Amino acid sequence: MRIRWFTLPALLAMACATAAAAESPYPTRPMRIITGYLPGGVSDTIARTMAAQLGEQLGQRIVIDGRPGAGGTLAMDIAASATPDGYTLFMGQPVITISPNFKRKPAYDPLKAFAPLSVIGMGATMMMINPSIPAASVRELIAYGKTLPPGRLLFGHSGQGTTNHLAGELFSVMSGVQLTAVTYKGAALNILATLQGEVQISFLPVLAALPQVKVGKLRALGVTGAKRAQAAPHIPTIGETLPGYEVPVWYGLMAPAATPKPIVTRLNLEIKKALEQQSVIDRLTSNGIEVEYTTVPEFARLIKEDAARWAKLVKQSGVVLD
Repeated sequence: MRIRWFTLPALLAMACATAAAAESPYPTRPMRIITGYLPGGVSDTIARTMAAQLGEQLGQRIVIDGRPGAGGTLAMDIAASATPDGYTLFMGQPVITISPNFKRKPAYDPLKAFAPLSVIGMGATMMMINPSIPAASVRELIAYGKTLPPGRLLFGHSGQGTTNHLAGELFSVMSGVQLTAVTYKGAALNILATLQGEVQISFLPVLAALPQVKVGKLRALGVTGAKRAQAAPHIPTIGETLPGYEVPVWYGLMAPAATPKPIVTRLNLEIKKALEQQSVIDRLTSNGIEVEYTTVPEFARLIKEDAARWAKLVKQSGVVLD
């Protein structure tokens, strides 16, 4: 009985402190969004667009903390270990759902390390070929590839374990044409390699590739999503030729897993408000992003489904992700 009476005031004090913390103003100081890719890229552009709008709504400056490297896993590691107080957010991408399949997987479970806030939108990836390849469609490329020795066709991508890499591996598995992957540091070098014929095929963000398509230096055969890209509606999906082929690329804001629920709820609603602003919609769509808000449970479900998709693909293809 003495122990109970002794601890009761302490418990009451702790409860009051917790309640006070939950009711305290948020945010009261600058915030940051950690990104894992080079400045000027799609992920960086989304993060800066959202930082500007959310900063205005929340009344605090939000800075971009760029940590490019290791296919996005460096930034993911830093964000996962950040203090879960709502002041550090992460520009999430499928690296979270792909990295558990790495040979040298993270020491923690990325699927449990983050609190999903909301999807910002879906990106589109395009399959490009050097015009010297005698193919004007996915069907013709497959037919041409089957006349060559296995592995003769090279495809470029911007990092092992990225969606661009796995888009090529999935195409290889589903088409029956064995491709050889070649890694480049970023989309710019990947485009240059395709232009110069170092590789015959590349999987690139739509807006990064379209300028080269318009001047005839590269040929677009298809997009990797489930539907045609808004930025290039005349280009078919690869799935129109290979039923079931789909490589979705999502972008969403996340926080460290133990971030208090009231803050998660607040940020989700602020993101929803931001994505309703025409200036934000225009900025994102002009960069090839199809804006899509989700609730927290909807985002969590997307992550779970995406993880299952990648685990199946990696097993199917036999690719080893270092």
